[in-house]
Amino acid sequence: MKNTILRAAAAISLAAAAVMAPTVANAYVDPSAAIATPSTITPGQAATFTTNGAPFTGDEEVLISITGENASGATLGMVKAAVETNTTLRTHAKAGALAVPITFPSNASGTYALTFTGATSGTVVRAQVTVSSASATPSTPPSTGGLAKTGIDSGSMTGLWIAGGALVVAGTAVGTGAVLRRRRHATA
Repeated sequence: MKNTILRAAAAISLAAAAVMAPTVANAYVDPSAAIATPSTITPGQAATFTTNGAPFTGDEEVLISITGENASGATLGMVKAAVETNTTLRTHAKAGALAVPITFPSNASGTYALTFTGATSGTVVRAQVTVSSASATPSTPPSTGGLAKTGIDSGSMTGLWIAGGALVVAGTAVGTGAVLRRRRHATA
């Protein structure tokens, strides 16, 4: 009886760990990522880049690098950017946090990679924004923590759930048959 209780407790612990593991993984927020709002824009539109918390030191100067097609037309507020990959753009963190709007040129297209580097702390924060000519909204919401959204559409998993249920039923039937056979042989 004691072994049965221990086995049941172990099984319940494993099941709880399996159920809680995705919850713990979703709680992670990448500290080295800035959030682009919105993450997909049209040419000539602005995106505001912000950080969760305050990765920079106080009101330190933040160096901005923009890399992408026609990046020379990007402007920081109303200041014009100079080249395709420009590391001379600067802004200031406010109490360690970043909130900077960047307007992309009217001929912008593709994905732009941005790097924000603290001039004194050396803290590096990255972000990206996609400029598309069509104003299509993505089917999957953009990542807010710098990590990619991954996974499978739950509608396409229906067959897998049915097959998994069938395997569980078949396993239960085999297990029940084995127990009944052992009981018959033990009583005979």
